[in-house]
Amino acid sequence: MSDRPLRPFGAMSRRATLATGAAGAAVVLAACSQAKPLISASASPEVATKAGTVRGERVENVYRFLGIPYAQAISGRNRFAPPQPVAPWDGVREALRYAPSSPQQASDPTGGSPVTPAFDPPAYVQSGDECLALNVWTPEGADGSLPVMVWLHGGGWTSGSGSCAIYDGANLAARGDVVVVTINHRLGASGLTDFSRVLGEDFADSANLSIKDMVAALEWVKANIAAFGGNPDLVTIFGESGGGWKVNTLLGSPVAKGLFHRAVVESGPLTRFASHEEADEVARGVLEALEITPETADKLHEITFEQLLEAEAAVMAKTPMSMRAPGFPSGFWPVLEEGVLPAHVYDPVAAPSSHDVPLMAGQTGTEMSLFMLGDKAAYTLDPAGLEARVGEMFDSDAAKVLTTYRAAFPDYVPSALWFRIVSDYMMGALSSAVLDARARVEGGAPVHAYRFDWMSPIADGKLFSPHTMEIPFVFANVETKAGRTMTGGGEEAVALAKVVSEAWVTFARTGAPAAPGLPEWPVYTREGREAMHLAPTSAAGPYMPPEMAALFHDKLWSAAGLS
Repeated sequence: MSDRPLRPFGAMSRRATLATGAAGAAVVLAACSQAKPLISASASPEVATKAGTVRGERVENVYRFLGIPYAQAISGRNRFAPPQPVAPWDGVREALRYAPSSPQQASDPTGGSPVTPAFDPPAYVQSGDECLALNVWTPEGADGSLPVMVWLHGGGWTSGSGSCAIYDGANLAARGDVVVVTINHRLGASGLTDFSRVLGEDFADSANLSIKDMVAALEWVKANIAAFGGNPDLVTIFGESGGGWKVNTLLGSPVAKGLFHRAVVESGPLTRFASHEEADEVARGVLEALEITPETADKLHEITFEQLLEAEAAVMAKTPMSMRAPGFPSGFWPVLEEGVLPAHVYDPVAAPSSHDVPLMAGQTGTEMSLFMLGDKAAYTLDPAGLEARVGEMFDSDAAKVLTTYRAAFPDYVPSALWFRIVSDYMMGALSSAVLDARARVEGGAPVHAYRFDWMSPIADGKLFSPHTMEIPFVFANVETKAGRTMTGGGEEAVALAKVVSEAWVTFARTGAPAAPGLPEWPVYTREGREAMHLAPTSAAGPYMPPEMAALFHDKLWSAAGLS
């Protein structure tokens, strides 16, 4: 760990961004005018970053650079401090292996599923303090003009890594028209324990370290990505599940303003941050589990990440995420913080920092079919079983719900229809609130919506179109080992992946999704609420049955304890 003094979050990095912005722009303009590749063709390509030179490797027509640090290790006095600048190095640093993942619980928080193996990182990747790193895939011939897509991994706020197999950026970059970046950042107790009010002094800047890490990674992209052939003024952040939560959070953060220019939220709607009272309760729980008091707070500078994970587990056991109201603050969660997260991102209105950023948001057709695997009967429902479940959940509105969904999805078997209904309720209502809030902004950037309706054949087809299923299509990874685990592979999946990845890259380049073979993608409005339904035969239509949006919204907000 460096012994240089800690700096306030953003102080040095903002100056560095300003100092390098003009130079980066000049590099981009020069590259565009000369139309020359910025990386010399080599099996072991080297790129000079602001901190030093890194050496990657060539994989067919893509250059890959793994484990590049964007901030110091999080041990010692950095444990609960904002990300600190990396000390420059001499010589050439190898960038051939992923960095450690952020410290996290060893078990899968979803309990395992048929798609879980697709998210395994390489066997050598373990959790560790030297986790603040990122990975870059850039196509041969990149000239500084290419859009940059920065992936924020899933796993809620407590797990995951940018090194998961299904997130491999090689195939997306191999198209030749985009640079792909994946990042790691602090998670759980390491990244979202706010001691600022409970302890003060040395811990005054301990809130939202996960978010501050992401901002530091985006500042690294701003300062360095031109050298890899990407355009620092054309950056898209995209993420799925917890990664979608993170995209929404950055849209609400003034300190991230200008570091990205498009945003894609995949199955991760989030509207609210934790209150100070909620965050303080979590912080006191961590201290109690560590047997540390305000008088012995200095001991926090000496703990290991393993000790912190034990404390995290104790707190999570008392504050599990409720499936009654997923997507609302629970346990380790971003907290309102002046200057960083000054207000709820979409509740009741969209944060001003998001207004000029084109947004695309959506979800799969039957999100919850991945989360209800313990309920075996849900996957073999007959009509009577469907009616009983809908009646129990929606009471006097059950007949209306059933009639609406049977008319909208006449080809769905009862189990598929159940998962569509419960997915629209548990996630669609939140997604609609996000889309509505942004669409309501007068003069704001356009908003586009999607539903990924393709149904996977894995697990005998009983998962239908579950949570995470669009990821291999976005990354064009349906035929990789990880992709086949999720999709089964095959010509239909490959053809759809070509369309979906094209639409995402086109959005990154232009701010409007489009691809050959798709009908015109409508702009989402509060009146029409139209989305593109992605399937072997894609079509535009309502994001969810319009008459259900208000009903589901009111019920979900009530379950979350909100008016």
